[in-house]
Amino acid sequence: MTAADPGGTPQPAVTTRWATMAVVASGVFMATLDASIVNVSLPTLVRELDAPFDRVQWVTLAYVIAITSLLLPAGRLAQMRGAKRLYLAGFLVFTIGSLLCGLAPNVGFLIAFRVVQGIGGSITQALGPALVVSAFPPSERGKAIGFILSAVSIGLVSGPVVGGLILGSLGWPFIFLINVPIGIAAISLGARILPEGAQGTGGRFDLRGTILLAIGLTLLVVGLNRIQTLGLNSPIVILLVVTGIALLLAFAWWQTRTRWPTIQPAMFRVPDFTASMLAGYLAFAGAATQILLLPFYLQRVLELPVQQVGLLMVTVPALMGLLGTPSGMLADRTSSRTVGALGIGIVAVGLALLTTMTADTTPWAVVPRLAVIGVGMAMFNSGNASMLMGSAAAEHRNQASAVLALARNMAQATGQALWGTIWASIVVLQLGVSGPDAAAGPDTVAAFQIVFGAAGVVVLLGVLVTLAPLLTRRTEH
Repeated sequence: MTAADPGGTPQPAVTTRWATMAVVASGVFMATLDASIVNVSLPTLVRELDAPFDRVQWVTLAYVIAITSLLLPAGRLAQMRGAKRLYLAGFLVFTIGSLLCGLAPNVGFLIAFRVVQGIGGSITQALGPALVVSAFPPSERGKAIGFILSAVSIGLVSGPVVGGLILGSLGWPFIFLINVPIGIAAISLGARILPEGAQGTGGRFDLRGTILLAIGLTLLVVGLNRIQTLGLNSPIVILLVVTGIALLLAFAWWQTRTRWPTIQPAMFRVPDFTASMLAGYLAFAGAATQILLLPFYLQRVLELPVQQVGLLMVTVPALMGLLGTPSGMLADRTSSRTVGALGIGIVAVGLALLTTMTADTTPWAVVPRLAVIGVGMAMFNSGNASMLMGSAAAEHRNQASAVLALARNMAQATGQALWGTIWASIVVLQLGVSGPDAAAGPDTVAAFQIVFGAAGVVVLLGVLVTLAPLLTRRTEH
């Protein structure tokens, strides 16, 4: 049973909408829970698998590279063949990858199986928001997206807690095996209730573009990741980053020449789409500072125990989870642009408040500063995603969903690498130490303040980018 929205597009019945939401939210929860659990389990993997940290680090990096490289090709495949079957196939690949990871006999096999997980995760990340947006009418788009973003936050918040319990009682294989029963249940439900949606448009798969994109993103992500160990001036880092950017530029050029592009260039001629994508990148790149550097401040300056640091860091994702759906509903009733711009402005205020922290700041005084960032990110996430998805034509929705995920993934990868390098450089210049590992105590506060302030300026640019299409239209009129 379906109903039609005001634009005449058939919409699934209410029960089907929320069943679709349940399936997609399960996939989102699994992916974010898995990522956050694995991050906290790296020291355990070093010990249990008897492998050096620089190799175990690839357990995370291989997963990130696989997802990031294949998001846009997944969106194109869904446009060609239809989203439902591809989404369920991706879910199945992720679940099988989780099983294989849990059975891996050594770190080499674990890294390889994480790539399998990443292939499946790229498909579910790319198509999940599009499936939800297609299932709900435009008047409920923000609420639906907010619900999905709440699932992301719940996965991030529960990851360290669940990971600690699993590692302490069952052992590291079960941080992956926990995904298997959830995946089987969600795939079974999805096969029955996910709407078929629009038929695929057919056409050819852009293999050349996919190769350029995958290799370019891989080299760029690896190069940025190596900055922390090799330094910004390393010839290897420069070669990786420059080659990666060159291949991505070649990919962009090819998309304007081929008849069957991986991503439709016409999408970027829609001002709201391009503005929301750029604003998303700026917001997540700026917010990466508190994810990366705040734990160092809390441990090295305030000298807090790790357990207390973990509890404080839960503040932002917890508020994002609580306020994601209400923020989406607000965007539905007012304006997704307004809610997104207001949210990113609040994030900038929160980062500015972090610059006021000193060596004497109490842990309780850190919480309200993080709460401001959490409220802002909840509003921005829902408003920005709704604006981006609403600006894409129905036939481009799967690709728009993939662009949304790619912009945010790349923002976190580039943001953390660059902010970490800037902070380390400031510490070395100010204190004259050989490296940031030797820096601690009150003398490092100024470096944290400078980086948080710079990140606030970057985030604030997102407000201007979000409002730019509206201001341009008013000027033209």
